Amino acid sequence: MSDKMMVTGYTADNQGYLKDTTIPINSHMPFTGNPNTSGMPVTVSAFYGMLYHFFNYLKNNDEVKDFFQGVYGIEFSKASLFRLLGQQGCEYVRFNFAIPDADEKISLLAHGLDINRKPIGYDALMEKAQAGKFWDGPGDPGAEERGNGGEKNQPLEALFAALKVSGHPFGAATPEDLK
Repeated sequence: MSDKMMVTGYTADNQGYLKDTTIPINSHMPFTGNPNTSGMPVTVSAFYGMLYHFFNYLKNNDEVKDFFQGVYGIEFSKASLFRLLGQQGCEYVRFNFAIPDADEKISLLAHGLDINRKPIGYDALMEKAQAGKFWDGPGDPGAEERGNGGEKNQPLEALFAALKVSGHPFGAATPEDLK
């Protein structure tokens, strides 16, 4: 069930670091019976601030930038997220870094978690791990890799290019600067 409610979320200070905001943000929040939720809406300043700090960190740390191999975002389709969230007992989604292909580009592996943050399908995964056999019998862990993902993020690049042109300090480190 989902009802419209007012929540407080996170904004960013003038340095781009998160801080609680008293600015009400309209949002639809699920009522799961658990008052401790993971994730909160963010303001525009928090959106740009968090990404700026990520890009700036990469710009100043070549070894970390090299690890990402130019992949700074992973896309999951609505269908992928609905498959995860639609699993019986799923209350959360966890994203783990993964390398799915021989080109060794980083990606994300997403899987649903129950109210206690135990992975959905954990018992099947454990059974397979203990037996050392992954390919026979049932045991779909209900995980998703990269959804309909993409590695090109032109809209985000355009937003940060506009931020740079505007002269805002958060435009000092952009995806274009990392090429």
